[in-house]
Order: sequence, then structure tokens, then C-alpha cells
Amino acid sequence: MPHSTDADPSNPPLMLLEPSGVSQAARFLTAVSFDDLWNAVDAKFAALGWTRQEYLEHHRDLQEFYGQAASAGHAVVKAVWA
Repeated sequence: MPHSTDADPSNPPLMLLEPSGVSQAARFLTAVSFDDLWNAVDAKFAALGWTRQEYLEHHRDLQEFYGQAASAGHAVVKAVWA
């Protein structure tokens, strides 16, 4: 369950993404167009102060991370803040 934005950062809300979920995320990140994602959220994301290029690089990093984790059959532990 995500914590609120005022949650204690020393007690992160963790979730486990099983290997099947990691594979699903990797497939999604490979199939989805960054431009399509950007067009859907650009105004909201631009307001956070990052540039489009920074989001593109982060997207590519996520593609690589989830692709490698999926190839190895790994699960992923994530911290989720609302």
C-alpha cells in the first residue's frame, strides 16, 4: 500500500514485483512509445522540473533494468510513495 507524501522516508512502503510481473513490465516498457507516454503526461511531468530528455533517459534506464531482471528471472522490490 503506498504511503502518503508525508510518510517517514526511513520506513519506505515496499512491494514485491514477482518475476512474472517483472517480465510484464519489461514487455510494456519495450512496446510502449516514449513519445506516446510523453504526450499523455507532458504538462504534469514538465511541472516537476525535469526536462523531456531527462525523462527519456530515465525511461531507457527502466527498459534496461526491467529487461535484465526479466531475462534473469528476478523479482524486483520497489518503494512506492503516493
